[in-house]
This record gives sequence, structure tokens and C-alpha cells, in this order.
Amino acid sequence: MIRAFKRKRKSANILAVFILTILLIYTGYLLRNTNLSDKTGTSCDDLPHSTVSPDITAAQPPMLSLTPALSTTPGPTVTHTPTQTILPTKPPSHAHEPVPQSIGELKGYLEEYIARQEGRYGLYFINLATGDEFGINDKERYIAASTTKLPMNLLLYKKIAAGEVDFNDKLVFLEEDFEPGAGIIQNSPFGTEYTVRETARLSIVYSDNCGINMIIRLLGIDNIRKYMQDIGGTVYYGSDHRSCPYDLAVYARELYRFYQQQPEIAGILIEDLQNTLWNDRIKKLLPGDVKVAHKIGNFDGVYNDVGIIFAGEPYVLAVMSENVDQTVASDVIAQLSKKIYDYIVTSSKLTGN
Repeated sequence: MIRAFKRKRKSANILAVFILTILLIYTGYLLRNTNLSDKTGTSCDDLPHSTVSPDITAAQPPMLSLTPALSTTPGPTVTHTPTQTILPTKPPSHAHEPVPQSIGELKGYLEEYIARQEGRYGLYFINLATGDEFGINDKERYIAASTTKLPMNLLLYKKIAAGEVDFNDKLVFLEEDFEPGAGIIQNSPFGTEYTVRETARLSIVYSDNCGINMIIRLLGIDNIRKYMQDIGGTVYYGSDHRSCPYDLAVYARELYRFYQQQPEIAGILIEDLQNTLWNDRIKKLLPGDVKVAHKIGNFDGVYNDVGIIFAGEPYVLAVMSENVDQTVASDVIAQLSKKIYDYIVTSSKLTGN
């Protein structure tokens, strides 16, 4: 009986060991599966950075290094969580707005757009091919700033064409010509000589204040004022340095006429206007191959631009502003310009021009 008891106890021990072994194996299996299931929840932030090409990452703007464009790059696919697919908010796009179908619709759109802006804006538009024109607040007076360097140079080039002034004539930089701000002549010693051609170029490309003062001294301010009125200007250019969008557009139209009549001489001025350093307004949103001969003007709270846009149908646009934030005004003028350009392109296609 004692032997039978020992055999039963030995069998019980073997069974216990077997059961314990099974339990240990099962517990290990559960722990292993638990660890694996935890790792499947890892976000892409935990992935090694080497999964994304350094060249591609460097080419993307900040905070956009994991844009959908990366999915075309060979390599592992990364699944983003909702928080990683949210991109910075962009300003509303005007790209899908309908293009006005008539000159009246175009004016109405621009009037409504200007009415929503802070500050004061005015513009004048002339289609040089069809003669269509209109204005918005176009006879209101604004500080002209450097936009009047366009008609001043226009008079100079007309005198050159008439043989009254020569490109190679010398102008001396005098103390009375000094004016800080835009330009590079101000850094020259008084007494430095410049040719008429170089002075004119600097006054347009660099909007050189000293350069235009040298030209004013050559032409005479009273002669300049009379000329601006003779070609259709309505605002007397006095000591308050005021003009209006209508007048600036008239000056640009006269430049276009001069260019048609004497392209060799006027073309030099047109080329300078096309190569001015400031292209953040009328030209900003236009296609890169569209030539724009224009002159900007800046002052405190003032942002202006006037020019000839050589589209399929060339046209003149003058925009003036006051009491504006310059960074905002830049976009406002650019949007006005783009809407007019889109209209010109669309109307040209409809008429078969």
C-alpha cells in the first residue's frame, strides 16, 4: 500500500510539472503576442529618418517634408495619422473664379474687390488695341512718389529723339541733387560726372532719386510740368507731388505712342522699364514671358505702379494707393492686374485676335 501511495504521488508530481510547463509556455506566448501588438501602433514619427531621402527632405518647405509628393519616391510606404496630413492654411485662391466676359463685368468685379480693401485705391485701364478704357477712383489725387519718373524720362527721350539732348552729354552730380532713399548716385562724391544715358537708366532701373534730380535740373521743372499737362495730365504736379491714376495712364499711353513712332529711341526707355528692380505689383502674378514696362512708386503708406503690359492686346494699367499696408497693397495690385490680364486673354480668344 505504501508503494502504491508513492507511485500515485510520483504520478501527481509528474502531472504537476507537465501542467506547470504548459502554463509557462502559454504565458510566454501571450507575452510575445502582447509586445507585437503594441508595436503595430507606432506612428511614422518613430520611423528611422533614413527612410526619407535627405535630398528630397531638403527640397521641401519647412513643415512640409512629408507631402504626398514623397509617395512617388522608391522606398517603404508611410501611413500618416490625421494630425500629420493637416497642412498650413493657404489664403483663398482666385484661380477658379470666373473671368469677366465684358468690360462692364470687369469693371464691376474690380470695383467690388477694391471696396473690400482697407485704405484707398484707384486705377485706370486702357486697352491700346481696342481703345476700351475705364477708371475707378481715377481722378482722386494720390501721392505720386517715383511714378512721375516715367513722364520725366519720356520728355527727356523725346528731346533726345529731336536732337536737343544727346545720350553722351555729361551731367554733374551736385550737392543740390542729393536726395536719400532709392538709388546709387547718392554714394558718389559731388562733382562725379554721368552721361545722360546712364543717369536716365539709373533713374528707372534703380529709381535713383539723385539721378532724376539731375534730369529735372537739365530739363527744368516748369517745362516738365507743362509737358505733363500738354499730353493730357489733369493734375498740376506741384510741391505736394500729387497725381492721379488717370494721369499716370495717360503718360504710359503717350510712351506707347512714342514707341510706335520711334522704336529705336523709345525702345531704350521701354527696356529700362522692363528691367526695373521692383516686380512685386503689376507683374507679380502674370506669366513670366509677358513683358511689362512699368514704374513703381513708394512712400509711407503709399504703393503705386504704372505700366504697359505687352499681352496679346497691349494695355496700360495704373494703380495708386494711400493709407495702406505695403505688403497687403502689393497683393491687392497684383490681383487687380491678374484679373485684367485674364480678361484680356479671354476676350482676345473670343474675338480671334
